[in-house]
Amino acid sequence: MLMLLSHVIVYVSDMQRSIRFYRDQLGFPVKMESPDWTELHSGRTTLALHIAAPGERSTKILPGDAHIGIEVLDLDKFYEEKKAQGVPFKMPPTMQDFGRKMAVMSDPDGLPISVTEELG
Repeated sequence: MLMLLSHVIVYVSDMQRSIRFYRDQLGFPVKMESPDWTELHSGRTTLALHIAAPGERSTKILPGDAHIGIEVLDLDKFYEEKKAQGVPFKMPPTMQDFGRKMAVMSDPDGLPISVTEELG
């Protein structure tokens, strides 16, 4: 099944400092910016910055952590195939507030990998 890397989320402690680093020092133009979430142009794959709020420490999401996302053509089919192969999922395909269905699986070390359906 075809999969595309859609995004990488980097959890940060200081959004403005991180924007300055990725934009001014590395050269990624800002696509959209907010206090908790910023997206940078980086080709087909979105580089996103997400504030690691103190409340998230209990779930072990700390500044410097990362999260990757992939897109597939048929999320339900992908979920069933991977689950049958023993891939652990933290969340089955579920409609999200941003208007897309998403599932979350884990790599062998527990790194979350979000999976969304490719938009046509």
